[in-house]
Amino acid sequence: MRQKYALVGAGLLCLGLAGYLAFAGGQGPDGQPTPTRGPRDYSLVLDEPPLPPTAGPSQPAAATPPGLVPFPSRPIEPPSRPIPGTTPIEGLSPALPPPAATSPTLLPGAMVPATQGQPVSTPTPPAEDAAPENPAGKQEPAVSIEWVGSPTAKVGQMADYGLLVRNTSSATVHQVTVRIRVPAGLQVHGTEPRASNDGGSLTWEVGTLAAKQERTLQMKVQATTKGDLVPTATVSLSGMSSLRIKVREPKLALKASAPEKVLVGDAVAFTLTVSNPGDGAAEQVKVQALLSEGLEHARGNKIDFDVGNLGPGESRSVQLICASRNGGAQRCDGLATSEGALRATDTASVNIIKPHLDVAISGPGLRYLERKAIYTLKVSNPGDAPATNVTVSHIVPVGFKVLAASDGGRHDYSTRTVSWFVGEVGPAQAREVKLEVQAVNPGDHRHKVVAIGARGLRAEGEFGTKVEGLSAILVEMVDTDDPIEVGAETAYEIRVTNTGSQTENDIKLLATIPEKMEFRSAQGPVRHRLEGKTVIFEPLEKLAPRADAIMRVIVRGTEPGIVRFKMQVTSANLIEPVIKMEATRVYADAPESSGTVPGRLQPPLQPATGQPGGPAAPAFPAPPGGTSLPVPPLVPGLPSPDQP
Repeated sequence: MRQKYALVGAGLLCLGLAGYLAFAGGQGPDGQPTPTRGPRDYSLVLDEPPLPPTAGPSQPAAATPPGLVPFPSRPIEPPSRPIPGTTPIEGLSPALPPPAATSPTLLPGAMVPATQGQPVSTPTPPAEDAAPENPAGKQEPAVSIEWVGSPTAKVGQMADYGLLVRNTSSATVHQVTVRIRVPAGLQVHGTEPRASNDGGSLTWEVGTLAAKQERTLQMKVQATTKGDLVPTATVSLSGMSSLRIKVREPKLALKASAPEKVLVGDAVAFTLTVSNPGDGAAEQVKVQALLSEGLEHARGNKIDFDVGNLGPGESRSVQLICASRNGGAQRCDGLATSEGALRATDTASVNIIKPHLDVAISGPGLRYLERKAIYTLKVSNPGDAPATNVTVSHIVPVGFKVLAASDGGRHDYSTRTVSWFVGEVGPAQAREVKLEVQAVNPGDHRHKVVAIGARGLRAEGEFGTKVEGLSAILVEMVDTDDPIEVGAETAYEIRVTNTGSQTENDIKLLATIPEKMEFRSAQGPVRHRLEGKTVIFEPLEKLAPRADAIMRVIVRGTEPGIVRFKMQVTSANLIEPVIKMEATRVYADAPESSGTVPGRLQPPLQPATGQPGGPAAPAFPAPPGGTSLPVPPLVPGLPSPDQP
């Protein structure tokens, strides 16, 4: 019996020696963990080969060739069905008998490559040559397994055994899997936690073990034969090495600002502020400004600025002062760039307001000489800024004479100019002034107006007025003797007066001698001729305003009756001729039979002298009753001879 116990103890001693050799193989000569090789570390998941039935030193674990990625293990899950040939352990006490004096078996682990070739953070303390805030990430994961149970057993009796799995490193290990090869002659009747059985091997998916954490795997076994039975346990794991890399992201932000509006001609100040809202430094920052066409700068419309480096949260501003040339909306487009293809854009707009002047004049387009006219001058500002120091001037043509001006207008006789100081004219506002003049010279005259304001504002306007003389002829005609006897003469005096304001030219006069009269002679400033019953005077070339011309036509009555003398005057300026008629009574000194005028009663004549008052008999017998007969008119539609 003692010989049997000695064999079991020798086997356990071999197991402890194999674990110690495995642990010593991962140490350097100074007892420190062997450093990793190359720029990357790879995780090696090693399954310890089964131990031979006889006791002896364990073989070192074979390393996985570099470049291989460990196959991921499954998470720990309880088996869905009991292991064949086993029964769950009922009332298994967690307190196990004291472990045998065996050395722990430490399985060396390895490192896995970090994400995208970069190490990640790890709870392992940093190496001595690493910065405190950025550990080097050197780790050596290790897990030990230790059998706990009686070194002896009896055939047919149930025995409790445990396997203590401990993470002996200071880093968390993952995908821990424990496998036990059950030798022939040993039956497993239960496990806690439940293990999976696949052809004589028990497998536990332990999963993740934190630093210094341990797990106990228990089983209830029964030996069916005598002899030395050696159940072999192996463990596999996945280690991890991480490195903390402080990744920072610089950013660029640009803010462009400008005043809301600026008067044209004034300077415009654009401010471009570039900032770094990120947590890393932005290097070689540059700012570019692009100006619109209405803005001018000494360096052109495209200006570059070197800002330098910007730390996290730092900002810098550049100011761009340019001149405004055109009105309307103008803009400055800003662009900020830096290394790493960082860029930011922004735009600032400014409204360039500009005053504008318009001037207009209104008045009569036609004016006769000596007549008055009123002209209205209107100055307006259709711009979007006030026009200041506005002055309006009216240059009066020579055809007019200034009479009066409104709103304090001042007349300069030497330059024939009337000026008004208007002052300020706001946007969309207008001012009016008036000027009263008198037409003095005929012709086409141009009225010129000029509006001048500050900042070089100027506007001009014109208006034409035609000045004409008034064409007016007054024709008067009288007969010097009326009535006249048959055979007597009378004269028709014709007076032509120019009552207009312009000289009359080419004045012609025609006189028509009526029936019962004959032409005797004519007088006037021009010669005349007789054509039938018409007396034609030669044209009077000129007749000045307020001047007159007199013509006389002398005629003789040939037959009694009421006759009408007709006269017609034309000139170059008259549109229609002037026609005049004068009625004259021609009578006979006695009727045809009795020497009296037909239709009129004559007073009795004296026998000797023939003068009124004699006892001569009446021309017509008196009608019964002693009343006189009515005298009908001589010509229908004309007055009777006894009417004046």
